[in-house]
Amino acid sequence: MSLFEPGRIGALTLANRIVMAPLGRARNDVPTREAQALSARYYSQRASAGLIITEATHVSPGSVSRPGTGAIHSDGQIAGWRQVTDAVHAQGGRIFQQIVHLGRKANPDLLGDGYVVVAPSAIAARGSVPIGAGQMKPFPVPHALTLEGIAAVQDAFGKAFENAVLAGFDGVELHGANGFLIEQFLRDDANRRTDRYGGSIENRARFLLELVDAASAILGPDRVGVRLSPHFVSDGSGSSDYDRLYPYVARELGKRGIAYLHLIEPDDTAPERKLAPVLRTAFGGPFILAGGFDRDRARQAIEEDRADFIAFGRLYIANPDLVARLRLAEPVFNEPDEASFYVGGEKGFVDYPFLPGSAEHLAEAEQFWRVVDEV
Repeated sequence: MSLFEPGRIGALTLANRIVMAPLGRARNDVPTREAQALSARYYSQRASAGLIITEATHVSPGSVSRPGTGAIHSDGQIAGWRQVTDAVHAQGGRIFQQIVHLGRKANPDLLGDGYVVVAPSAIAARGSVPIGAGQMKPFPVPHALTLEGIAAVQDAFGKAFENAVLAGFDGVELHGANGFLIEQFLRDDANRRTDRYGGSIENRARFLLELVDAASAILGPDRVGVRLSPHFVSDGSGSSDYDRLYPYVARELGKRGIAYLHLIEPDDTAPERKLAPVLRTAFGGPFILAGGFDRDRARQAIEEDRADFIAFGRLYIANPDLVARLRLAEPVFNEPDEASFYVGGEKGFVDYPFLPGSAEHLAEAEQFWRVVDEV
């Protein structure tokens, strides 16, 4: 296999095996959380990826991290994202929406009226949440969800899946990584419940698997993906049985025939602790691997059949024509402007230079002259 060969994910045949990883950039409208025309331009610039996975998109006003994060629970948000999917599809691209609830890592100062920070159990995440002007405060102790509360959150996810269809997405990815709500249910350091959502591995996986079943009923399993991060522990959400937990989850996802499993595998993990080969075998379907890949490591992973697709994150921030650059014998990459990651506006978002003559460069020029003609 090659990075540049077509590949199949669920219902879709993709142009190559290069995936744009989900990247939060805080460019959505702040009061409404609606995607703007600027985001449509940003994503369409990167449409040569085999698959784009959007930034984490929130299911309700009860899940907010910082100003400018997107959501998918209102008509205006659906319309905003429709701009994005239309723009990507116009360039021949494919795009999944990543769906998330932050759980105990939500910012309490930004939640909608009547919402509180919730989690499987009343255990605060380790670390802090931004409160403005460069200041931080510790994550709060969350409210433990009742069974009725769990059902309400699942209903919000279900509505988000329906809204993603209305917004024109090719599929959805459930964000089961980075210490957010789905992962909080999975891990016994964050989940101390004694009901059917806690205790055994089967019970702790129930929340995720019920969401997968709900998404599959709405979109079809071949348009549903899941992202996991077995080694993520920075917020104190480890699990004493992760080496049994994650293979179980992968097997259950494989039984459901979903589109793909997307694994974050850090490159600084000792080889004997890496779960990627185990989970790929347990899942048995299309497998996306992320983890700070450069071109050579990505090619090696594909050629050695350690993954079906490779997700690139940081490289995609500054290189909208990444596919073209990766094809070069001696690739040259733009460096990202870290100061512009979450500040809004065009700078450091849609203004990175393209390779002259690349398909992305020509498409951007065509769009520029179309706007000029309209003016």
